[in-house]
Amino acid sequence: MLGLCLAAVTALLWGTLPVITKLLVNWVDVYTLAWVRFLVAGVLLMPILVRRNQWRALLVVRKMPGLMAICILGLSGNNLAYISSLKFVSPGAAQVVIQLSPAFVLFGGLVIFKEHFGRIQWLGFFTLILGMALFFNQRYDILVNAENAYVWGMMLVVAAALMWAAYILAQKQLQTALSPEAILFMVYMISAFLLLPLARPFTLVELSANRWLLLLAFCIMTVVSYVSFGTALNHLEASRSGVIVAVTPLITVGVSRLAMPLFPDLMEVEPLNMLSLIGAGLVVIGSSLSTLSRSD
Repeated sequence: MLGLCLAAVTALLWGTLPVITKLLVNWVDVYTLAWVRFLVAGVLLMPILVRRNQWRALLVVRKMPGLMAICILGLSGNNLAYISSLKFVSPGAAQVVIQLSPAFVLFGGLVIFKEHFGRIQWLGFFTLILGMALFFNQRYDILVNAENAYVWGMMLVVAAALMWAAYILAQKQLQTALSPEAILFMVYMISAFLLLPLARPFTLVELSANRWLLLLAFCIMTVVSYVSFGTALNHLEASRSGVIVAVTPLITVGVSRLAMPLFPDLMEVEPLNMLSLIGAGLVVIGSSLSTLSRSD
């Protein structure tokens, strides 16, 4: 039950974060937003590392610098690409396309670790693609225009999904020596250091109190979601956790609809018809099937 609850919390947070991010990109540039996210998240993880006495374990990174570099570039690149995409597309659209991540992870395992796709995984992948095709059925005229900003946003989401897959595959190897919290701490702090020259922290003082609250929620939810998911994996099979987290596109679409009346000039939602709703459901089913192991 603990694993189920933590996975559900993760899904709720990951489903809500794109909506908050969509609002924040109107007031904070992409580099500053990613920088403050990494910095605050890293600082919030410090007490966890101290409590669990995991400082010495960080020295293990010296033996695996390549994997840590992939984790840093993968997660920081994922954040920059995903946050940037929300300047051009709706949170719901971004969250639907980012569901390609599990499929990319499976393909990475197929190529790198010589794993094999089962029938369920292939069924999940093709169901996912069919679901996306139906979800965007009202956007075909825009998607065929290569110079359109919406298409650029979609490309950024696909790039974010690829970089997320690279991060997950590298983290999978690092977790043989480090806890998920220790890996995230290193990734967050080093990424914050690397992004500092591009960030403009002084612009944050111009934010209103309400926008600061959104920014703080953005950072805290980042840490809580990743720690919740990592802890859920310790109490629940990865396939079961993945099935629950796969509902995030539906949560994002729902939260976007609730937020639109509050921020009519800032919040964009996807046009939905019956085919779009069916497609969203198929995306969830396909993403869920893709996370199932061959033995499930």
